[in-house]
Amino acid sequence: MQNQKINVVQAVFLFALAVGITNHVIIVPLILNSALRDSWISPLIALPPLLLWTTILFLIMKLTKQKSLYIWFKTHYNPLVASLVIAPIILFVFLILFVTIRDTTAWTKITYLPKTPFPVIVGLYVFAGFIAALTGLRTITIAAGILFPAVIMFGFFVMSVNYQFKDYSYLLPVFTNGYAPALKGTIYVLGGLVEFILLLSVQQHLSKKMRFSTLILMTLAVTCLIFGPVIASIAIFGPYEAADQRYPSYEQWRMVLIGKFISHLDFLSIYQWLSGSLVRISLALFLLFDLLHMTHHRKKWIWMFITCVALIVMVTRLNLSDAIFFEFLQRYYFPYTLSFFYFFPFLLLLLILMKRGKAHHEFT
Repeated sequence: MQNQKINVVQAVFLFALAVGITNHVIIVPLILNSALRDSWISPLIALPPLLLWTTILFLIMKLTKQKSLYIWFKTHYNPLVASLVIAPIILFVFLILFVTIRDTTAWTKITYLPKTPFPVIVGLYVFAGFIAALTGLRTITIAAGILFPAVIMFGFFVMSVNYQFKDYSYLLPVFTNGYAPALKGTIYVLGGLVEFILLLSVQQHLSKKMRFSTLILMTLAVTCLIFGPVIASIAIFGPYEAADQRYPSYEQWRMVLIGKFISHLDFLSIYQWLSGSLVRISLALFLLFDLLHMTHHRKKWIWMFITCVALIVMVTRLNLSDAIFFEFLQRYYFPYTLSFFYFFPFLLLLLILMKRGKAHHEFT
């Protein structure tokens, strides 16, 4: 745990799995509910602003030389500015933990563990993330590298096997209700993709510099994780039936049929979903304490344990119905996340350029 350096390829696998689960599972029903038939247009509309945002992210990483954001701003400004810079990211990481645990455990309770007490399900998920986070970033990254290939393989499997049920005529015509639905769906696409802001929290742990082409390819690949299941859901179920489904990606697995005797392979979706969720929970827990500079604190495990207990209590005691939680994601979480964290890197870049400009002026 002392050496937390990871290479760029490992970081790509880590974020593809941790951020990809949001875009592949949590966001898809929100887009379908908002844009219906035009849902598949939303990721395409999101690409230009996403590429611009990714460019700004890369510039920040390059100008800070992939040092810790807190240390860079503390050195070039003061501790107060540095604390103000990382405070929103810390809050964001905690919200990611809450949303991921709540959504994954609710799906688990509904689909394959209906008779297991909800607090037990939540406790097991959080405990697994707690153990992984304690072992360090390298362990989480290695686990992601092992799990990710099978997740992708199963994704291509369900896509190809379900081709027999797809009718792509459901995708047309587009914009029958104007451009507003597709634009509304874009909010959720970008709201999930801004989670790549967390790259700024792990940049100091990368053993090599992140290339611009790698960053662009990674964001485009994760965008495809939205594009694929949205198109498949509409093509299989139609726009209105797909919009009524709470977990459309899971429903696609229930359609899998090979010949007359092979069916009910939806247990493979459990592997996909839990792989992404557990990596996401453990990464968020690690980043939470790394941002608080407690990575090497000797009592870190105690504070992490208290945090995990607090999360279990929050998820179980709030007792949000699925309808209320869905509304929270749709009306508050993703719109406000997008509103702040899309423009946040622009502010960081401005602060960095101001300091660099001042330093250049002083030496000329």
